[in-house]
Amino acid sequence: MNEYIETWVRQALVGEDFSSYKVELNGGIENGGGFVGDVLFVKVYGVAENGKAKHLHLALKVSKDNVTFRANIGMTAFHQEIVIYEAVFPTFEAFQRQKQIRTPFCAYPRCVRCLKLENKEVLALEDLNLSGYTHHDRNVCMNLAHIRMVLREYARLHALSFALRDQNKLLFDSLTTKMKKVFADFLSEAKVAYNGGIQEALDLLKKSGDEDLYQKYKKLSKGGADRLIEIVTMTDEKTVIVHGDCWNNNFMFQYKNNDQTRPTSVMILDWQFSGLNSPAYDLAYFLYTTSTRSANLFPQFLQEYHKHLSDFLIELGSSPKLFTFEDLQRHWKDFQIMGLLFIPTAFKFILGDKDNLPDFARMEEDQNLGEYLSRVPQPKNKEYYDRLKCAVEFAEM
Repeated sequence: MNEYIETWVRQALVGEDFSSYKVELNGGIENGGGFVGDVLFVKVYGVAENGKAKHLHLALKVSKDNVTFRANIGMTAFHQEIVIYEAVFPTFEAFQRQKQIRTPFCAYPRCVRCLKLENKEVLALEDLNLSGYTHHDRNVCMNLAHIRMVLREYARLHALSFALRDQNKLLFDSLTTKMKKVFADFLSEAKVAYNGGIQEALDLLKKSGDEDLYQKYKKLSKGGADRLIEIVTMTDEKTVIVHGDCWNNNFMFQYKNNDQTRPTSVMILDWQFSGLNSPAYDLAYFLYTTSTRSANLFPQFLQEYHKHLSDFLIELGSSPKLFTFEDLQRHWKDFQIMGLLFIPTAFKFILGDKDNLPDFARMEEDQNLGEYLSRVPQPKNKEYYDRLKCAVEFAEM
């Protein structure tokens, strides 16, 4: 057992009622499962203070050591997620208890402890695998049942921000004033990669003979990465604390009777890109990276999301007028563009060969993040083209 792992576990277990215990390493996530950090699974088994046997299964989310990557985004991203687990979620939980919410928003793993160490951050989270949660296949678009489940939870997450700001603005502001724009900073460092991805998508549409779609995407993608950054940094009074990193692998689903077409529960992972933004940010990021084969249904999904948002706002004691459907449509007009500009590069990670995916732990000193990401090749599989085509075909001009 690595001595560092034992040290992290010992610090994480303070207050967890173990009189003695042993730690067993159960493996980790392969490359492509988590890009900003590494995940190790450990089993803690021992004796509680009352003398009874006790065990605990943990997922240790560990920041990468690479100095260049930490300076670019790695350290800031972990600190942002720690704020979510140590401040935002406890506040949301207390607010919902105060409102006596029967079915509160709690679609995230229990956090045992967050550790800020020298040049290292560690989050000790519950291992959701033990409760039967699994990842959806990232190479396949989510079906309607999965999409609707995630949108319902996003609606409740966003409603909490609107209601808390409405009823206790000082408390809400105290949670958000120190939040960084981690995703915008990441995009700024990676502009060359995103511009390259957009051009590759245009070239593919043209090469495939889809002249109408090529011309449409050429207009929609005007401005490239600069336009993408402009959208994600827009200021608007109707902002919420967003999830921020809404691709396939940041959701785990639970199923009944092994029926993986109909999830019964979802957990939302990886809150490192969280921050203040439009609700449409999460919706566009999620729908465009996981669900473009259902792009014709995006308007319907927005209506369903807003119905859930309105219902939960009322349950929390606030008015749906805080964020009307017209507000959502106005925001979506811009964030739809964000999704279209983002997916050519995102699909490289989602649909690419695992052997071609970047390992940020190997970034060279002073290496530019955008140049490093540009090395990831465009996937040659049909799924990449089909998802891109659907996204462009049903986009609103």
